[in-house]
Amino acid sequence: MLHPVLILAHNNLTLTRRTVASVRQQDIPGISIFVVDNDSTDGTREWLIEEKIPFARFSPQLGVSAGWNYGLDQWFSQGAEHVFVFNNDIRIAPWFCRSLHMYRWSFVSGAPSEQWEDEPEPTEPTNNPCFSAFLIRRSCWYQVGKFDEDMKHYASDCSYHVRAHRMGIPLINSNLPFYHETSSTLRNAPAEEREAIEKQADADREVFRAKYGTIPGEPGYADLFL
Repeated sequence: MLHPVLILAHNNLTLTRRTVASVRQQDIPGISIFVVDNDSTDGTREWLIEEKIPFARFSPQLGVSAGWNYGLDQWFSQGAEHVFVFNNDIRIAPWFCRSLHMYRWSFVSGAPSEQWEDEPEPTEPTNNPCFSAFLIRRSCWYQVGKFDEDMKHYASDCSYHVRAHRMGIPLINSNLPFYHETSSTLRNAPAEEREAIEKQADADREVFRAKYGTIPGEPGYADLFL
């Protein structure tokens, strides 16, 4: 069985290498990686060529939402039944993809954790998906649709959750642990780029507010799931 993987990258080549290494160490056959390179300037393109990893590079960058949409379209149009989607600043244990795939939900994520090496016993899934490491099946992609590109970097994942909820499609968190260097793109960006990212994040949140009357983190956000 083919197990397609989509990774978005914008600089942070050291972290991308680490993510790819952990994906390559998965204990199931059929892992196939595709990278959307969002205008990296740190040698990411050259490294991907050297490592013979299929990729598409965009300059100017697509952003997160459009990057996910592009990569998922590529995989599902080729007949994939599911896709693992990973940030380029995570690490996963060798059992992660196998264990995540065992859940039969149409969308299921892992959970960031400091304890991520040992395979845990299954726990009761929860309804708070994490979009840093998730599996999405063809049925979810075609029912819920694409990520909202009106939100370039931020909040489109929350919008996807709301849309799926309103359609009666659960987005599940398996609580399988993985390691995540939170906000690495923002933290490691030069000052000028960091300012632009923060400005775009504020704009994305206001788009979310215009659509739903609240933003993630506000008390009204939880009411969207009642």
